[in-house]
Amino acid sequence: MNQLVLRALKSTRTLQGKVLRHTPTRTAQTLPICLLRLQSPNAPANTRSFSQKYSLKAQQHVEAAKEAHAMEESDKLFAPANNSLISMVDMREDTELLHYLQTGKSLTEQLSVMQACLLNGNVERAQRILVGMYKLYPDAMKEVADVSVHNEIIGGLLNAKPQPLTTEALLWYDQMERHYKVKPNTNTFAILISGFVRCGMRNVAVVLMQELLRCGYNFRELLLSSYLSDTDIDQIKDVAGGILHETPENGDVARKLLDAVNDAEEKLRVLSNESKPSEHQDVGEEQSDTRAADSAEQGSDAARKESKVAPAETRLDSTNVSGIQQLQDALKSLYTSDLEGYNLQLRLERDTYDAALTRYREINKKRGDPLLTADTSRLKKVSASWLPQLESLVEEEQERCRQAEEDNSDRVRAQYGRFLLQLDPPKLAIITILEVLRLNATDNKGSSIDTTNRISGLKTTTIVTALSTAVHNEIRFERMKRRTNRHIAGRNVSVAKLASSGKLFNMAVRRAKAHEVKENSNQDWLDSWDISTKMRIGSLLLSMLIEAARIPEHYSDPATGQMRKHMVPAFTHDYMMIKGRKYGIVSAHSSLRELFRQDSIVGVMNARHLPMLVPPRPWLTYNSGGYLTQNEPCMRMKESSEQLRYLKKASNEDRLFTLLAGLDSLGLTKWAINRPVFDAVRKVWNSGRELAEIPPRSYDVPEPVKPENYETDDKAKLKYRVEMREWTNGRANQHSQRCDCNYKVEIAQAFLSHPMYFPHNMDFRGRAYPIPPHFNHLGNDLCRGLLLFHEGRALTERGLYWLKIHLANLCGKDKLSHEDRLRFVDDNIKDIMASADDPVPDAFLSGEPGAARPWWLNAEDPWQALAACIEFTAAMRSPNPAEYVSHLHVHQDGTCNGLQHYAAMGRDRKGAREVNLLPSERPQDVYSGILKVVMRLVDEDAQNGVEEAVLLRGKLTRKIVKQTVMTNVYGVTLIGAKDQIAARLRELKDDAGQHVFDVLAVSKLAMYVAKKIFDSLGEMFTQAQQIQSWLNESARRIAKSMPVSALAAWKRMILESKESQEKFRAALRNAKDEDRVLDNATILELRPDLGPGAMRRRRLNNLATKPMTTVVWTTPLGLTVVQPYRKYVTRMVTTSLQSIAIHDSNMPSPVNSQKQKTAFPPNFVHSLDASHMILSAIECKKENLVFASVHDSYWTHACDVDTMNRILRDQFVRLHQRPIMDNLKTEFEERYKDHKMPVVRWEYVNKDAFSDGGKIKARRGRKPKQTERDEQEKLVEKELARHHLEFCGEGESVSADGIAHHSDMEADYDADHADIDAGEAVAHEEGAAGAAAANAESQAHAGPKPATATATATTCAFTASLETVDLASISLIDPRKDLVGAARQADLIAYTISVNKEKMAAEVAKARADYKARAKKLSALAKPTVKVISKAKPNSKADTGSAETQPPALSKAEATEKTKTLKAELAAAISKIESRYEYAIAPPKLMSSPAESPDQFARTEEMIKDGQLAGRFVKRVEWVDIEFDPLPDHGDFDINEVMDSPYFFS
Repeated sequence: MNQLVLRALKSTRTLQGKVLRHTPTRTAQTLPICLLRLQSPNAPANTRSFSQKYSLKAQQHVEAAKEAHAMEESDKLFAPANNSLISMVDMREDTELLHYLQTGKSLTEQLSVMQACLLNGNVERAQRILVGMYKLYPDAMKEVADVSVHNEIIGGLLNAKPQPLTTEALLWYDQMERHYKVKPNTNTFAILISGFVRCGMRNVAVVLMQELLRCGYNFRELLLSSYLSDTDIDQIKDVAGGILHETPENGDVARKLLDAVNDAEEKLRVLSNESKPSEHQDVGEEQSDTRAADSAEQGSDAARKESKVAPAETRLDSTNVSGIQQLQDALKSLYTSDLEGYNLQLRLERDTYDAALTRYREINKKRGDPLLTADTSRLKKVSASWLPQLESLVEEEQERCRQAEEDNSDRVRAQYGRFLLQLDPPKLAIITILEVLRLNATDNKGSSIDTTNRISGLKTTTIVTALSTAVHNEIRFERMKRRTNRHIAGRNVSVAKLASSGKLFNMAVRRAKAHEVKENSNQDWLDSWDISTKMRIGSLLLSMLIEAARIPEHYSDPATGQMRKHMVPAFTHDYMMIKGRKYGIVSAHSSLRELFRQDSIVGVMNARHLPMLVPPRPWLTYNSGGYLTQNEPCMRMKESSEQLRYLKKASNEDRLFTLLAGLDSLGLTKWAINRPVFDAVRKVWNSGRELAEIPPRSYDVPEPVKPENYETDDKAKLKYRVEMREWTNGRANQHSQRCDCNYKVEIAQAFLSHPMYFPHNMDFRGRAYPIPPHFNHLGNDLCRGLLLFHEGRALTERGLYWLKIHLANLCGKDKLSHEDRLRFVDDNIKDIMASADDPVPDAFLSGEPGAARPWWLNAEDPWQALAACIEFTAAMRSPNPAEYVSHLHVHQDGTCNGLQHYAAMGRDRKGAREVNLLPSERPQDVYSGILKVVMRLVDEDAQNGVEEAVLLRGKLTRKIVKQTVMTNVYGVTLIGAKDQIAARLRELKDDAGQHVFDVLAVSKLAMYVAKKIFDSLGEMFTQAQQIQSWLNESARRIAKSMPVSALAAWKRMILESKESQEKFRAALRNAKDEDRVLDNATILELRPDLGPGAMRRRRLNNLATKPMTTVVWTTPLGLTVVQPYRKYVTRMVTTSLQSIAIHDSNMPSPVNSQKQKTAFPPNFVHSLDASHMILSAIECKKENLVFASVHDSYWTHACDVDTMNRILRDQFVRLHQRPIMDNLKTEFEERYKDHKMPVVRWEYVNKDAFSDGGKIKARRGRKPKQTERDEQEKLVEKELARHHLEFCGEGESVSADGIAHHSDMEADYDADHADIDAGEAVAHEEGAAGAAAANAESQAHAGPKPATATATATTCAFTASLETVDLASISLIDPRKDLVGAARQADLIAYTISVNKEKMAAEVAKARADYKARAKKLSALAKPTVKVISKAKPNSKADTGSAETQPPALSKAEATEKTKTLKAELAAAISKIESRYEYAIAPPKLMSSPAESPDQFARTEEMIKDGQLAGRFVKRVEWVDIEFDPLPDHGDFDINEVMDSPYFFS
């Protein structure tokens, strides 16, 4: 066998190729590890792989799950997967991000370049890229480069042109585990086996099959590899058949392979037989028996009885626009296709740009024949004419890219060309046309009068980004389309059926399936393009379109006066200044903009974003759910690599099971179109009238008339401009809304006879959203009215009760008691039935005088109210209303859900009562309560003559205050609230249809009302505001913090940089003195920051001074939430069109501190709201309820409302029984325990007392080097803290708080911290001691003198009243509790120290004086004396005599000994004196700030000014350990009382 393999390998040696690796090149005799394992037939088989073992475990789990009790599984369902925290290293320490700083590409983007090289046939370059990345970043590559990256390399080697590099592929396989520590998976063997089979090397393929089995994998897993096509599987099957009767070993392999293929084929046949009956064929039959004959054609079942071809009478009178026609083409298969279920869904997802491309080519073929193009719109004809030339331009550019790659003549073109070459020119051309048209049509807000003198157009960056994104997504989709086979499709259908049956909501089964998907992953890694590539490809395509796109323009010939036509550019590129900045603008020609008004393609439909016909793929991992052919993350992210990394890590650690199960439960809800409502919508739509959110066909509002005094009256000019802007916006909005409504109705018509599913994903907070953007139950009232549950359930008596309440709620009676709502429905039953019988009477629709307005149009949600009227009427007319099978969704809505969560977290009884958490006889209306308070405040101001109050008096409504009250708890600012209220005030009109308020006064009035609402909220929800303040403050501290490790690293970097600069300057001076020049090697050795990586070091130094920490927390369901608010770095990219400045979200960027702070409270509450919804969805699924949700509005069948209400209350209580705020605080303390934050504080100091603590400095000479370095580090810390605070917007916070008059204190601070020479300090101290001694002597002569006589003139009056204190037993006052008391105590301590210091200094001076006198005498005794003998006569004028020298009284040794004794006596005396004056205590550090204690700080300041305190405030900037304030106190509200509240959800 080995000889056979050697011959197979030898045959491949003729290929000229090399493999790049870390080890030296192999010799021809060295075998790959997979072949070495075959040398010993008796070698033990390798342990089975994790995937195979887990497959067995999965089956065991499935069997155990069938027998497990539901309550046991419930505990598993809601329990978090792991209690530990998911954390990432600081951005400044992340190896991958540092790589991005240096190269401008992340490791993933670099891998994308590698993949592009493979797709373009440049295998050698792809190998070099991967090997180089492993050498530079070995640790980071272990996380980034998984086995799929190596599989791409092996696939590229086997697909190399002109001949496959088979030997190199085997050698790379050998290296995977040896050098890169990457274990091959089934995809690896799929690539190798299929590649060698295609090359005709059957023997090697058989060896690889044996190796697959020895590695613990099986052939069933092999068939599920996305790298095997159906053709590959058939060829491998043929190989197995050929070796079946060869050697026993080969025969065993062949049998196993054939058995696996046959089993898989049998499963496919079973699935095919199960899917043959139409999923909707029996629903109508089940319903028909329960309805009366006269209502057989009403409700959702009639829709499901219709044939697949929509009858002509149901067709819409649609706007003849290319956007709608493209939608109709995409949906055509729903009418005519004979495909069913899964295959039809695949076709819908596949036919997107291909359909448009085919349609445009057909139009170009028919060009010139007016009969064939009569039904084609002008815009479609014009845009189709651009296609041929644009295709030609793209093809030419692709050829230049190939040439640049071959000869390396243009590196930039070669770089983006690797990606541009992955799509054909026609596909790139159609994407460009459709995307640019869509974006320009959406921006169509121009008018015939240019009131702002602006260029009408789109920013170039917007178009370029959208173009590159569309191209990138299409490349991904094309790659996924190529990688599938029938067994993968069967597996997906099987898993979908498992989810539909509910078995996948067993956590044991879900975990097993998730691990199976991970081990048999069929997905590529999520490749990403770097910013420069995106911008260059987008700009290139846009510039080509500008060159190719032409549009006919008609003009009058000045010579003949006849109208002529010529072709002009459809788009032009220009520049304009906006707020002092220059922006590139792409403008559509006026003729093209006119076509947009007549024939808009706003919101071009992507068929991949339609509702699904089959249940969505379950979310078993973070990127394996939703649509059948798309692998996108389950979280909506704006290209935030940080969020993606947290999400991926959470998925890999199995933390998302509960959350993903909730998304699946929402996606499995089956929907249908409400046919009677659709008929009413179609009737209104075709009439062209404006009615119930259906916009009119034309904009009939008259254009404002320009006033005659426009040029002379500034007020009239301003008013006209405001009115003109509103009219222009209204016209544009009407057109946009008309097209949007058309899309919704077109989709509804296409799905009249088909069921619908809405796959769900979530935002970064965990809130669930349906993925189809154009039509879903989160849409407006029209969308919700058109939807029904596909499954029907008997109404029951309780269901009829809740159906009535639901109808009353839709009519705006949701604040009445349940009994009053029932009474409302009973009182209006005739109108309800009349609405159901004839929703839109012809007389009313045609505008006949005296025609009655239909009753249902008066409801707050008219289309939903109509659907309820129809359902209620059909039930009441049925033989037994309780047995009527209802399909209508009945809603239970929360009362200001954010306030409900705040009240529950704070156990606020008062707030709980306002938001219906407590039992009550009637539902509380928090909005009406706030309105009453606001109206009371307005009335008071009106009585006092306040202008705004006089204008607003009696005109405020609940609707005006509702949005601001609702969003206040979510952190809306005063400016945001003003804008909300202004929009509502503009809607107020009098009986004549005129605006109630002048347009110029609305903004001022809105600001006044916003302030009143904020004041009112403070009265009613104090607990909520306290929690919100705590969340704000915590986020503020986190956003300006820095890890200790990062702080130390940056201090070290800055200090090393300074040292290297000093050494460099010294070397330059030496070189200059020696008249020589430093060589480059020496310069780079002394200044490494000037060498390779200099740009990265500069960027790192810049990041060192900015806050990088974002707010991260974990929801109760285990989702790690990362706030994405950063001040992204702007990068300049030079393109063929212009230089583009783009925000780079991948570049390590500082956080937006203000946004982090203000957004945290709403995001935190939304994460709780999302957790409650997900828990409720899963529990409803377990109890077999049909469930849907619109955030805090929960939907189910009327008969199941009681059960759902119990679940909602139970899950809310279970959620808030957890100590949510305590857990959050604990998590913050754990997550940010190693963080420090810069703070600005004011320290109360007394200079005399605290400068040295009363001690006399004894240190002389230079400071130790370590001490100097420590002081330098402190200076670096302070500078870094100052930069941090300035970036966070807190650099001027001190002045803003009213402390600007402390500039003298800052000067004192600088003086206090100035470096003083040690000798000068000692001299200063000795001089002070001498002065004290002189003062003591003067006091001794002048008698006792008060100590206050030495005080300064500014404090003499204050110090006269001071007394000394006992420093040994004093108890220090906490400045945080009593700043004034602590400051006064500090003055007393300072005074005591000062007095003791003076007394001690006097006594020490006296002792020193006595020592000097005795020392002087001792010195005299140690000197020899001279005795003079006189011999002179009396009265002699001249003395004559002789001198005699006497020996000293003390010898030198005796004198020295006595001197030592004197010194010892002096030291003992000084020590004895010091022992009597204990003053060197640790002085209290009194730190405060206006933010911490404003009242006490202001009072202390006042006392300092008045001379009542002797100290002063000094500004300090320092780093402190991050700490979080104590949580607000809880109230006495018992969360279990929610269970008894009838209006908690109602």
